[in-house]
Amino acid sequence: MKKHWIDTTGVIRWGAQPPTGIQRVELTICSAALGREDVGLVALDGVAGRYRQLSRRDRDFLKYIASGRWAGENAGYLKRLCSAFKYLDVQFNYQDNETSRRLAQAVLANGPRKGLGYGVVKTLIRLVQWLYLGGRGLISVGREILRRLAGEPGNTFAPGSVLLVSHEVNRHRQLDGALSKSALSPVHLVHDLIPVLQPELTTERFTASMKGFFHRILTRPEPVIAVSQATRDELLRWDATTVKAGYPFSIKVCPLGSALVSTDAVTEPVPGLAGKRFALYCSTFEKRKNHAFLVKVWAHLARTVDADLLPDLVLVGRRGNATPAVEAALAEAPELEGRVHIMSGISDKQLNWLYGNATLGLFPSSAEGWGLGVSECMANGLPTVIADVPALREAAQELMPTLPILDFDAWAETLRGLIEEPERLDALRRVVTERYDRGSPEGFGGCVLDYLELLAREGLDAARLPDAGEDPGMKRRQAGSMATSPSSLT
Repeated sequence: MKKHWIDTTGVIRWGAQPPTGIQRVELTICSAALGREDVGLVALDGVAGRYRQLSRRDRDFLKYIASGRWAGENAGYLKRLCSAFKYLDVQFNYQDNETSRRLAQAVLANGPRKGLGYGVVKTLIRLVQWLYLGGRGLISVGREILRRLAGEPGNTFAPGSVLLVSHEVNRHRQLDGALSKSALSPVHLVHDLIPVLQPELTTERFTASMKGFFHRILTRPEPVIAVSQATRDELLRWDATTVKAGYPFSIKVCPLGSALVSTDAVTEPVPGLAGKRFALYCSTFEKRKNHAFLVKVWAHLARTVDADLLPDLVLVGRRGNATPAVEAALAEAPELEGRVHIMSGISDKQLNWLYGNATLGLFPSSAEGWGLGVSECMANGLPTVIADVPALREAAQELMPTLPILDFDAWAETLRGLIEEPERLDALRRVVTERYDRGSPEGFGGCVLDYLELLAREGLDAARLPDAGEDPGMKRRQAGSMATSPSSLT
């Protein structure tokens, strides 16, 4: 009987739409689990207040998401609508607010998530959800009564089973009850400590909930997998200086040292960019990502660099709290008209095409747990200029130009040099090709699943072993990359 399980709640709730950072990470793990017979898949059933194994219908929806067969933003309205409402029963079973938002947006032809029409449609969908879940709740209560009358056991998981908890529910009020009812021991994936180390970048509510989550895993304690050495070190340092719980486990590091979208996948050109030279920044539009800063740098370059040499700037990512600032920066830079392209909701095929055809990658973010866009750029052979953030240096394996955060002059001069002297960019491209260890999506997913299998087989005390959290491969990569610095190339 299976003893290690993956919580798919976050992926299913996000549904058939382009995955962002955390959703993409969890989807990679789910995809790896779908290919292994020894790993089980579950989701949090909010009606029953427990975890349940995915039904065949649930698994089909998960495969539908993982395969990317759903209609993208360039498909016709009817096709997108049918795609969004496909597997509606599964979406309602594991619904949260994102479900109604996504479906309402599909009804309104993928327009912005605001306005009276959007609010009305979203509310109507939620009413239908609640009616559906109310009926399911009555059926669930009836089945539970019959089960108890028949004396059937309630737990369907083998003793000692472990569960990788989804980020979607690691702070959910139902989590403890669901774990207890299902007799599952939690293991957590930690992406970053930004909400507690830099609370000004998030809301007070989110900071408080994440602080509670980190306190939980450190004080109970519960095993942790970190996505980078930087995140692991920050968590242990925060424990030593703030919580002082004396966390007894080794923290396993499974680095996102590769693109989580296969670099061998089929590509699809992005309309309007074929034949153009462009630099690429792929990240959600959040304040810490510094999109507006990059636009201002590009405006300066447009005024000082030969127009025939300057690539266009392509910004790919989900709209967020930084979108208004980017729009304001563009409004103040008429010289960038037609030279900056903002894209949301593109397909994985188009994303692969962008990575494969860009001239230069960019990542000026102020805070990261890893910096997935850096890995995705370099896995596709694309040299990338990054901000001086530990996790970004780790993602780039210390191979790429690293500039002070928000240092306008440093960014402007470095980018000018790379644009005006193509041989410097070619030299960086050779560094990526010859020295970057890109790994694979399967490698990251396998690292996570193998560690869960170890904990399920040996018990949670296996996490106390000195080498349980070691990543010799990362140490070798860091040692090799530090031996020769690419700084002379920039």
